[in-house]
Amino acid sequence: MKHRVWPVLAGIMMWALASGCGSDAAGGAEPGGTGGDAVGTGGADPGDPASGGATTGGAGPGGAGGSATGGDTMGTGGFMGTCTPSESVPRNVSGSGPHEVVVETNPDPGISEGTIFRPADLGPGKDYPIVVWGNGACSRDGLSNEAAMAELASHGYVVVADGTPGGTEPNRPLGGGGEVLLAYVDWLIEENDKPCSPYHQSLDATKVAANGFSCGGLMAAGTAADPKMTTWGHMSSGSFAVDPAFYASIHTPVLIVTGTADSLGAHENGQRDFDNISQRDDIPVMMFAKVGADHGGDLWAPNGGHFTKIHLAWLNWWLKGDESATGKGLLVGGSCSYCSDPTWQIQSANLP
Repeated sequence: MKHRVWPVLAGIMMWALASGCGSDAAGGAEPGGTGGDAVGTGGADPGDPASGGATTGGAGPGGAGGSATGGDTMGTGGFMGTCTPSESVPRNVSGSGPHEVVVETNPDPGISEGTIFRPADLGPGKDYPIVVWGNGACSRDGLSNEAAMAELASHGYVVVADGTPGGTEPNRPLGGGGEVLLAYVDWLIEENDKPCSPYHQSLDATKVAANGFSCGGLMAAGTAADPKMTTWGHMSSGSFAVDPAFYASIHTPVLIVTGTADSLGAHENGQRDFDNISQRDDIPVMMFAKVGADHGGDLWAPNGGHFTKIHLAWLNWWLKGDESATGKGLLVGGSCSYCSDPTWQIQSANLP
C-alpha cells in the first residue's frame, strides 16, 4: 500500500594440521553532556548512565584437529583462520528477553572499536541476527545506550555498539561512520565461518540491521546501500536536506522513530526522510513519533523504553519473520497498541 497513517588475519590455505595457540542548530549541548554533534545540531547526548584462553590441539567446533579459541584452525572443510579471544566487560546488564546477556570486546581489527552485547548461549544453529548501532553525538562510548543494547541482545540478537566501553576517543565526524558499522558486520560474519570462534555457526549472516540515535542514526544511514543489509533505521535523526541519490540507494525496509517536540530539529529531519522514502513504491517504511517527546525520547528508560520496544518489534518482524504481537503485530493492525494510542503519530507506506 502507498501512504497509510498509523504509522585474520587472512586464512593461509594449506592442507596440514594447524597448531593451536592460545548541522541544523548551532552550538549548544544536549542535556547531560557537552560538546560533540547530535544529528548535526552540535550537542552531546543526554547522559545515561566470554572470553577464554586458547586450547591447544583440541577440535574446534565443527572442525577436527584445530584449536577451540585463539590460534589457527583448519576444520574438516579446509577453512583455516585465526581467532582472538574476546575480553569480558564487567557490566551487569539484562533485558526482558529469555537470554542472559554478555558484554565483551575483542582486539581484532574491524571490531576493536566496538562493544559487543550478545546472548550468553552461543552455539551452532542459534541463528542470531546481527545488529549494529551508532551512538548519539557519534560518541565512541559503547555503553551510551547499554539498556537498549542489552534489551535487544536478551531477545536473541548479537549487537555491536560503536565505541569501546566508556570510550573517550573523539566523536566520529557528522555524516560518517557507516563504514565502521559495516566493518563490525564483516567481522561477525567472518567469525561465524571460523571453527575456532565461539561465534561459529551461531549467527544468521543473511539477517543484518543497523540503527542509531541522533548523529548515530546518520551512521546507520551510511549502511543503507550495502547489499548485506536487511533493514536499517534511525531514532531522533534524519537527513538535513533532500538527497535523491541517497533515497535511490535504499533497498531495504526503513524504521524512523522520533519525538514531535525534538528541540534539535530531528523530527523534521525524520519526516523529510519518511516523505521521500515513501515515494518509492518498493520500500516499506514506518515512522513512529511520540507526541511531546524531546530528543531521544525514552531511550534511557529501563530496557530502552518504548523507542527500543518499537525497534525490537521491527527487528523481530524483518529479521525473524515474526508477525505476532511481538513483531509486526505490535506495529500494524488490530493488535497494535500504538495505533490506538493518541500519544503516538504513526505513518507507513508500502507495507506488505
